[in-house]
Amino acid sequence: MVTVGPTTAYASDGGPTPTASCSADPSGLGCGVEGTTSTPTASSGGGGTTSCTWKGGTNSNPGVGTWLTDAEWQQVTIWLSGNLVYHVGTSPWDWMGVMFCPDPTVSAVVIVGVLPGGPPTPGNILGYLALSQVPWNPPSVGTSPPAGAPSVVNLPTYLYLNPGTGANPGAWQTFTTTAAVGGVSATIVATPVKVVWTTDGGSVTCPGQGVPYNSAWGNSLAPAGSGACTYTYSDTSADQPGGTYSLSATVWYHATWTSTGAGDAAGDLGVVPGPTVTEQITVKQIASVITAG
Repeated sequence: MVTVGPTTAYASDGGPTPTASCSADPSGLGCGVEGTTSTPTASSGGGGTTSCTWKGGTNSNPGVGTWLTDAEWQQVTIWLSGNLVYHVGTSPWDWMGVMFCPDPTVSAVVIVGVLPGGPPTPGNILGYLALSQVPWNPPSVGTSPPAGAPSVVNLPTYLYLNPGTGANPGAWQTFTTTAAVGGVSATIVATPVKVVWTTDGGSVTCPGQGVPYNSAWGNSLAPAGSGACTYTYSDTSADQPGGTYSLSATVWYHATWTSTGAGDAAGDLGVVPGPTVTEQITVKQIASVITAG
């Protein structure tokens, strides 16, 4: 049985559900998210750039007299009376971002919780909005020995991601997604950089998706440059040699973003995790007897 672990949740609060359509590379169609009412459209180039501003800060009060003026908060309350709040991240929701586009008109209000890359700022919230819409493919785990055959204590188990086929190219790929909010849009590019494998009592991080065991390697370790990723189980209890272990795989991605209609804002969100998949693996100990003579 394969279990997909929890991932960061994203939702809009109250009212009709915003529309969304998503796809991953290589189609390039992206993902668009819109609220329930139309918003002003910012433009750039040609006749100049429409002035758009992100402001953000603590969600308590919420920021009146600190990062929002009384007049700006009045504009926020007017917007809230007829639009959905955008949520990004997970609870607790302790940060708010407001898009003024064109200034000083409010065109979006975002409530922000816990994010994979740390605390939000007005400069990176657009990127996180796009990141929240990436249609990740959960990793498909492969091992050598294969599923159904036990791994052996003190011998390497080869770990790899199945590449996928056709419309489901797998987790080790670059995802490109665009999210539209408040009259502007942000495009995220998430490129895989490593796989973190965790199992009972240990973990290993590999810079690639790994490869299956090759019989040409015999009893030797995989040669350098082969792309192999291995983990060796050890006997931790004489009473229970081997057993059943959980094996989890998480692909981590380097995420960068660009925008349109917001003064060409762009940024780097660092390395963020995709979804985690967990499987069960059987490990056995091979007993040996050493005799003299």
